[in-house]
Amino acid sequence: METMMHTFFRRMASKRSAPQRRALLGFTLIELMITVAIVGILASIAYPAYTNQIAKGRRAECRAGLYQAMQQQERYYTQFNAYAPVAAASSASIRKFSGDTAERSACINFESTACGAGIADCVKIEGQMARTDPAGITHLSLDSSGGKACKLSGSSVSVTGNKDCWP
Repeated sequence: METMMHTFFRRMASKRSAPQRRALLGFTLIELMITVAIVGILASIAYPAYTNQIAKGRRAECRAGLYQAMQQQERYYTQFNAYAPVAAASSASIRKFSGDTAERSACINFESTACGAGIADCVKIEGQMARTDPAGITHLSLDSSGGKACKLSGSSVSVTGNKDCWP
């Protein structure tokens, strides 16, 4: 069967002009290598852009989770005229992670701490990024007075005004 096909293509190629014959026989190695090079160049441009978009999505999920936890703190404040202390924040009433489950969350280990004079006046919620971030962000935080900050890798000091953390 293979011999018949080979013979058929040879007959067809002999009856045609040179460019038509080449088209029947397939691709040359140089054409294949050019295609591989073009695909490689496109992949080298697309992959970093893709990973940056994934990281931005994870940071956005973390910010949304912090806002939800702060909203729960504000609800607690309207009921008890004080923010939930750290012990109460560990209960199910205050959110501890950003996603549907802790295993799939982009931001985990939310901690509620007092900022200012005490927990009755101000609360700060800080979440830890579950995966490494290309921008070096390890923690995002939000306080009840509207302050937004983040910690970068290698530093324990919170930074405000970083556009990657809170755009």
